[in-house]
Amino acid sequence: MPEPFKSVGSKYTRRQALALAALGGAAFAGLPGCGGSESSTTTTTSGAAVSPDSFKGETLNVFTWSGYHDKKWIAEYEKLRGVKVNTQLFGGVPDGFAKVRASPDAFDLVLATSGWVENYVDAGLIVPVDESKVPNMKNILPGLKWRDATEYKGKNYAIVYNWGDEPLCWLPDKVSPDPDSWRVLYDPKYKGKVSLVDDPTTIMPFIPIMLGFENPFDLDEQQMTQMKKALMDLRGQVNHVAASIDDQTTDFGGGEVHLGVLYNIGTQVKLRDDGIELKQTIPKEGAAAWSDNYVLTKAGEKKAALAYDFIDYTMSVSWQARFAAATSNTSILTLDAAKSQEAVSAGLDEKALNTTLLPYTAEGASFFERIKLLKRVPNVDEWLSAWNEFKSGL
Repeated sequence: MPEPFKSVGSKYTRRQALALAALGGAAFAGLPGCGGSESSTTTTTSGAAVSPDSFKGETLNVFTWSGYHDKKWIAEYEKLRGVKVNTQLFGGVPDGFAKVRASPDAFDLVLATSGWVENYVDAGLIVPVDESKVPNMKNILPGLKWRDATEYKGKNYAIVYNWGDEPLCWLPDKVSPDPDSWRVLYDPKYKGKVSLVDDPTTIMPFIPIMLGFENPFDLDEQQMTQMKKALMDLRGQVNHVAASIDDQTTDFGGGEVHLGVLYNIGTQVKLRDDGIELKQTIPKEGAAAWSDNYVLTKAGEKKAALAYDFIDYTMSVSWQARFAAATSNTSILTLDAAKSQEAVSAGLDEKALNTTLLPYTAEGASFFERIKLLKRVPNVDEWLSAWNEFKSGL
């Protein structure tokens, strides 16, 4: 496996739920059976009923991201099923992978980020998933090509839990007219006002996407040279690289930057709460996107009935709606499901819905065709070297 990069701007900060207080997270506590099914059975591959009594008393160890599995929500599931669920939080994608590799028996379910599922497979840490054991997969919005990031060597190793994009963003009182291309970041009138976050394999793909490369994550030598030149051309446009979502939010809020690659929708939500409008779009060339996906470890395979029941529970409309409302994450719901009475009852009212990416999915195929889920970068060392060279010249 390539040597993983270490960055202050990790996925942990990207997923911080900045909008939680504004959306009244406490309002979602105590919803009975929020995960949907309170039935006495779950379903096996063959369709035969399996009683939760078969895993009553077991413990499930879940490696997840901040805000993904709230303790109060977990407690509801534990009470319903008579089990114990331990959660541990990622501090970053590479470090999380290293922890699973070092202690593979310590985790049953892991929320693996797109571009890393292959690494888990190659390290022999996870097993293919059985989709027939997760009926609530019917709630996944069909336009999202999530399997692009979970299928490997002819098998599917994961089930999507959440996703988001890395769009172009700008302050409309500073940038006019509204841009529709990444090339606006190179406009001399925005010298020193472009914002990037220190997460190269997440941020840099906008360049090969802008350049029209078919696979923006696996570049040949000529394409790598072109990407590096385009990156270096941003010197002067970028004065400093933000370390995290909080830093990017502060930079936009203070007027230090006017446009850039939006690292997380939480920045837009926080600025909106502060009375500052930040607009975003997927440019005509397209944009990168990420997904976080349940993978089943070999230890988890021994608890398959419990593991799949838990996955299914957390993919219900009510759980996913509450998750989206509390954190402004997109969830896996279709827009219709997100607007349903079940979702509204779980807290996903119109205001909360509009802080997520879900309204943008109303465009259908034209929206999803413009996003490319992050995939593993084979020559990651070259990417990191280019990024470090870029930063050293700021």
